[in-house]
Amino acid sequence: MPDNQKMALFDFIELNGQFNSIKGLHTSYYQIGFMCSVQALPELLDLDQWLSYLWQADAEMTFDNEQQATNYAQKVLALSNEIQASYQEAIPLNGLQCHDWLTPDKQLTEQAVQFASGFLAAIEVFSEQWESVEGDSNSENILQTTILLLTKLAPVDANDPQFLAIVDQLPEYHEILAILPQLLSNLAYSAAQNLVFDE
Repeated sequence: MPDNQKMALFDFIELNGQFNSIKGLHTSYYQIGFMCSVQALPELLDLDQWLSYLWQADAEMTFDNEQQATNYAQKVLALSNEIQASYQEAIPLNGLQCHDWLTPDKQLTEQAVQFASGFLAAIEVFSEQWESVEGDSNSENILQTTILLLTKLAPVDANDPQFLAIVDQLPEYHEILAILPQLLSNLAYSAAQNLVFDE
């Protein structure tokens, strides 16, 4: 990410740190993962179609005052726009600083887990939107690769031995994190191109 995109990311995280009073808001990196996923959709959605998903299930979207709500919406839009700008050029999301998502003993940080969880949640919520890439082998492959790799980063509650065996065969955490910034941009770029060709 260029410097202005890093700034949008840090501004968003900093603002979230000031929002301790807002009940039910997902963690910063979950929100960022969700936004990165939404902006990768083949067809862009309006903010009002997905903003409420940044809150946990059954939590109300409440703010202390109108200014706080305005500030939050502005930061969400700024970050979303910067992510989209990178996607349009297939520029890697290096501002995520994925290389910092491993502890010294090679365990995933909470940021990695939350980001992956948010990204996958948005794919599930808007699964119908991804149907437009069906039949395009390149986009389908990138989407499936992204889902698999992020599934390894996100908490796995599955007890299915076959599923766990597949996850065990995936690359190591550091390898996933090294390619993730470019993979996400490739996914979005490919999906957008597929939509253009369909039209």
